[in-house]
Amino acid sequence: MLMMIAEKRVDVFRQIETILQGKIEFIVPRMVLTELSRIAQERSKRGRHARLALKLAKRCVPSQGSPAARESTDDYLARVARETGGIVVTADSELRKRLRNANMPVIYVRKDLRLAIEGIEPAYR
Repeated sequence: MLMMIAEKRVDVFRQIETILQGKIEFIVPRMVLTELSRIAQERSKRGRHARLALKLAKRCVPSQGSPAARESTDDYLARVARETGGIVVTADSELRKRLRNANMPVIYVRKDLRLAIEGIEPAYR
């Protein structure tokens, strides 16, 4: 998601706080930061977006945990969201589908660059 919002220049942070009506603590997994750092070394448009994404990530708190052995990034995100009562923000359509099927809340950016929310209880809104 950080790469996509860096590329499209969408202020997802403010939009999420507006929609959820409050100050939100955004958490980013360390593995995501590591991957962005790797991509940021590239001399390409993708590398430039990764560098912007790393700047955006400074608005987030790095997660303290780490995935279990053989736990995929998607499994890790779903587990942490379930354990903390958090909401996953993703640009990955497969992850979104998986979370929706597990009745977990998810926020994503639509093609028109507006946010869409699925599975949010009225108490969140």
